[in-house]
Amino acid sequence: MIIFGSSIRELSRYLDSSNYGRTFIFGVQLDSLADPILDQIGFAHERSIGDSVLPVSDFGPVNRYNTDGRVVVHKDKPMETAYRQAEWRWQEWRGRYNTEEQSRIVDVPYKRYPRTFIPPPSVELTIGKTAAGRLAILSPRIELNASNKNSVIHIINLFLEIFGCCEVFSDSLEEMVSSPLRRLNWRILPPGKYPWSKLKSQIDRLLQCITEGNRKVIEYRLEVINSYGPAFYAVGQAGFRGYIVLGFPDRSLFFLESMYFGNATYVFAENWETLSKMTKAEILSQNLQVDRIIHRQGWQQRVHQLFSGSRKGSHTNV
Repeated sequence: MIIFGSSIRELSRYLDSSNYGRTFIFGVQLDSLADPILDQIGFAHERSIGDSVLPVSDFGPVNRYNTDGRVVVHKDKPMETAYRQAEWRWQEWRGRYNTEEQSRIVDVPYKRYPRTFIPPPSVELTIGKTAAGRLAILSPRIELNASNKNSVIHIINLFLEIFGCCEVFSDSLEEMVSSPLRRLNWRILPPGKYPWSKLKSQIDRLLQCITEGNRKVIEYRLEVINSYGPAFYAVGQAGFRGYIVLGFPDRSLFFLESMYFGNATYVFAENWETLSKMTKAEILSQNLQVDRIIHRQGWQQRVHQLFSGSRKGSHTNV
């Protein structure tokens, strides 16, 4: 069965309750690995069966939710005080006639309605083959039941938003070929020392996509962590675009920093190989971090405490 359109609202028209308990794979067949849509999704230029990525969020609202999650704003509740960080600049006198510009990062309070963050589903797409031997972009296997109908609808809509169609595979799933997964969500920078100026040049294209005021705040955080001399760096690709990992294996500290304004700094003790095999939803939603440092005043002090050996920190989920 092939579903056409831009989205579906109800599943029963295509897969009713008689299909509960059956396992499905959803996907789209390809003519070749050179298909330009693979570039748009975020696959590397050199591709092979088993390559898997979290697709970029540029295709539309379904992909944005799949990649970034969603925020529910509660306008029926009283407003609350929230904070955003900004760079504050001022002129400081140096003698009677000369001034020198100074700056620091400050917390700026503002009022907003309470909000709840809905984590992203983080469905990854994989290059595989159908039972007939045709190349295809495939979803993970999923067993349909009464409790996960919305998850199945989300997967179908993910394909419809990108391709305009979605094929439902249910027979001979054991014959569908997909080599062991090779996740392509991260680019490891070549080994070596990266003073801030060098690291900044590696991520400059990402920084240029951010408004100037927010960019200064994000640069400040990355420069602080980088001053401790990470052993390696990994830059997010495809749906992980905008994330960077600064790793200190000898200290069992791995900092996941976001280029997107308003997030926290996640700190992990797991080795990088473990983190790189996890989905975005697993990383952000399962409390696997040893610390989650909110982007507020005191952020730098908390980073310093971690390097000083103190692991007792905030696991706040706000």
